[in-house]
Amino acid sequence: MDLLRRVAVVAVLLSLPSRGRSGGGGGDLHPVVLVPGYGSNRLYARLTAAYEPAAPRCGAREGKDEWFQLWPIDAAASEPAQAPCLAEQMSLVYDPVADDYRNVAGVVTRVPSFASTRALVGWDPLVRQLEAMGYRDGGSLFAAPYDFRYAVAPRGHPSAVGERYFARLTRLIERASRLNGGRPAVVVAHSFGCALTYQFLRARPLAWRQRFVKHAVLLAAALGGFAEGMDGLASGAGSGLPNLAPPARTRLARSQQSALWRLPTPMVFGDRPVVVTKNSTYSANNITEFLDAIGFTEGVQPYVTRVLPMWRALPAPMVPVTSMYGVGVRTPETFVYGEAGFEGTPEVVYGDGDGNMNIVSLMAAEKEWSGVEGQILKVVRLPGVSHVGFFSDLALKKVVAEIQKAVSSIEVHRKEKIFSFLNNFEFTIPVPLGRW
Repeated sequence: MDLLRRVAVVAVLLSLPSRGRSGGGGGDLHPVVLVPGYGSNRLYARLTAAYEPAAPRCGAREGKDEWFQLWPIDAAASEPAQAPCLAEQMSLVYDPVADDYRNVAGVVTRVPSFASTRALVGWDPLVRQLEAMGYRDGGSLFAAPYDFRYAVAPRGHPSAVGERYFARLTRLIERASRLNGGRPAVVVAHSFGCALTYQFLRARPLAWRQRFVKHAVLLAAALGGFAEGMDGLASGAGSGLPNLAPPARTRLARSQQSALWRLPTPMVFGDRPVVVTKNSTYSANNITEFLDAIGFTEGVQPYVTRVLPMWRALPAPMVPVTSMYGVGVRTPETFVYGEAGFEGTPEVVYGDGDGNMNIVSLMAAEKEWSGVEGQILKVVRLPGVSHVGFFSDLALKKVVAEIQKAVSSIEVHRKEKIFSFLNNFEFTIPVPLGRW
């Protein structure tokens, strides 16, 4: 290649629009895709003739072909008389032969308003801030809600609902990029949404990630599970149904595929005692014994075959990541059960974290990804910010500031490619700094 052709090629490279810039107007924005946490999704349901309610009152809507809101629950549904119906309709069934989860027979569910921020619960403060930056719902700002009861599975194991969600999220991110001049998207996720986002990124080809995902902002990403995940399976705590009797509450918690994802992982928690009884101590390294001890033997197979393989290691996602999490908030670390065993109320030993997620899990990403060649990682710790406090005034400002940096940061790869190209030749070309 002669000198003039070299100059021409470099000129073309420099003339390409920088995908890293973001202005205040809608025409020069990197699209933002929001992936909510577990409780920030809406779930609708309808009952078909195949539904066989445990109690007659639970079948009041049966066969009417009408959709009703299953989650979040309203005041009427949370009443003691209605709580068992709601629990029954929200439950999943694991089929060991099909090796997959499904709804209870006769219950059809859907997640409304996919792609729109209207689908999210509790995200309005952040959405308003992004709109003030020039973002518009459906144009440059999108949301990817999901059925929080489900998750995904490792290669070789079916996960129909989870796979459909990942396919929809892939198309949404590609569409967001296409609507915004081919610019890659910034994905902002919270809590369980971080776990899904991480597994989603790992499941996409590297070339796709680098083409369509500019940055991932992870809020409270506990990628190693958390201690309350074990207690939740033992007691049914955290089901969101305070008026549900303990046995029904526990059955609901154990039925959901996503519940097994909350368990602390051996890689992150190791031998730390999480649940202690009179005769035994359970850690992340003997979860199967714990599941047997609480009478949840049917959870052993899906845990061993569908959960452990996905969280045995935490390879870097190889897209720029900002990890933000709260610290300095009393967080359950160990649950000590007395003479009554799992039928009793445990004494709780607290440690550091964000009130729900343990610090060891919140720090898992930085521990595993720091120093990985090619992985850009920024960590922002927020003292005193709880797991659900990211959209409070103080934390919200910091979250928005990090999103602004993510959407406006200069794209390093483009500069590196150009300088690598230039370094191969023994001549210099003045480069206008304003290009980058």
